[in-house]
Amino acid sequence: KGGNVSVKWDGAPAVFAGTDPTDGKFFVAKKGIFNKNPMVYKTAKEVDADTKGDLAKKLKLALKHFPELGIQGVIQGDFVFGPGDVKTQKIKGNSYVTFHPNTIVYAVPTGTPAAKEITSAKIGVVWHTEYKGSSFETMRASYNYDASRLKKSRNVWSQDAQLSDATQATMTADETKEVNDQLSLAGRTFNKIAGSALRELENNDTLSAHIETHG
Repeated sequence: KGGNVSVKWDGAPAVFAGTDPTDGKFFVAKKGIFNKNPMVYKTAKEVDADTKGDLAKKLKLALKHFPELGIQGVIQGDFVFGPGDVKTQKIKGNSYVTFHPNTIVYAVPTGTPAAKEITSAKIGVVWHTEYKGSSFETMRASYNYDASRLKKSRNVWSQDAQLSDATQATMTADETKEVNDQLSLAGRTFNKIAGSALRELENNDTLSAHIETHG
């Protein structure tokens, strides 16, 4: 029987959103969420005080519209488009809606339901990780987040990293088990890494960029 395959989207930058467990208020954040003194934004003024340019625009739109998704807890994703990022262009004679969040250009045929959702949205994000815990420092991650749990919003093109039932067409049951075993091993190994070590890696721009590219 078929299973699920996780797709590595090439989005950037990372965004966190959800409820601050310490005060119950909605927030958005970048990677500083796991610092000793977590950097989270609960107002547009706080975003402007710490960021600028394109990132500030995306974070303020996220702060305004992500609550429409009914996010439970804390989730992490990657921005894939924001204001001015979605374009319509011809590729080999065919018309596509395109966006280019990082190194890969994504193209969706114009006139399709997906293209209409993308062009009407103010911001796009792909979710992949969920966090649970009583504080940011103690939160544990779980992967393969299911975005179908979220409410629909015409302002947010919101997806997850799952390619449903792809294994039915491309992998045998034995192959699927082998992949799942390896992913489980990787997950167990990751959970053994101390939070302090992860924060050290995060603060090394060269290394974190390399891991993001090949992870």
